[in-house]
Amino acid sequence: GRLTRELGALGFQVFPSQTNFILVRPPKPPAKEWLQKLRDRKILVRWFSDPLVQDYLRITIGTPEEAAALVKAAKAVL
Repeated sequence: GRLTRELGALGFQVFPSQTNFILVRPPKPPAKEWLQKLRDRKILVRWFSDPLVQDYLRITIGTPEEAAALVKAAKAVL
């Protein structure tokens, strides 16, 4: 979808999903830092400390407005 394309254009590795969320590997800085940087901008995503997934963020697919806010926040972090 649109969110997947826009995040991909910003350097995120986005995994295919048939669910209401996507798993992404953000560009630098590490995913744990992205968690805080997005939270500082009122964007809530999930991060897990398990070594198998610690490089990724889980992003729930919301409204188009929420997706736009996420993309705007990601551009600000970059």
